[in-house]
Amino acid sequence: MDQMTTIPTEGRNARRKERTRAALVRAAEQLLVSGRAQDASVKEITELADVGFGSFFNHFASKTELFDSALTGAAGRYEEWLESKLTGVSDPFERLALSIRYTGRLHLTHPEEAQLLIGQTTFLHAGKPPLADRVLADVVAAIAMLPNAGLGPSTALAATGAIASVLAAAAVLPEVDRAELADSLVADVLRLLGVDGATILELTSKPLD
Repeated sequence: MDQMTTIPTEGRNARRKERTRAALVRAAEQLLVSGRAQDASVKEITELADVGFGSFFNHFASKTELFDSALTGAAGRYEEWLESKLTGVSDPFERLALSIRYTGRLHLTHPEEAQLLIGQTTFLHAGKPPLADRVLADVVAAIAMLPNAGLGPSTALAATGAIASVLAAAAVLPEVDRAELADSLVADVLRLLGVDGATILELTSKPLD
């Protein structure tokens, strides 16, 4: 007699939990994009996710943890995409320039991710934009290549803050102006770091795929 194949209960429960968590994160993303995250209640979040109210606290201790998870996930997806664009690029100045140029065009290529990742401060993600660590790392790597520049930590922080502010401002510009602003930002940041004009022109003139 053939035996019926049964799916282990543990496996079904794990998949159900994964679906519930994914639905909550997706609801958080929608609220962040719409600008309603900070005022949304747990009840509103679970209704948007179409899950039970009690399910929320099986996955997240608070709204802040949920929204932080949504932002971290979005930042991780974007960093993976960005790294695919930077494959084979080892020069820190070129990597920094490309990172800024691609991120400055994020509203054009990935509009929902742009709304999630650029300008999200307030109580979310430890009070800083979710791409801040990546931007700072790119700036620090570029500074390290400058011979005897004498640039301190404040320069890296100033450059990182300028990048975040300008990219956030780009969100309200007409689409045609965003790419130009990103390239102008590259030039300003590289000048701040002491890069020569010829190198800046070369890095801002390279075509993007």
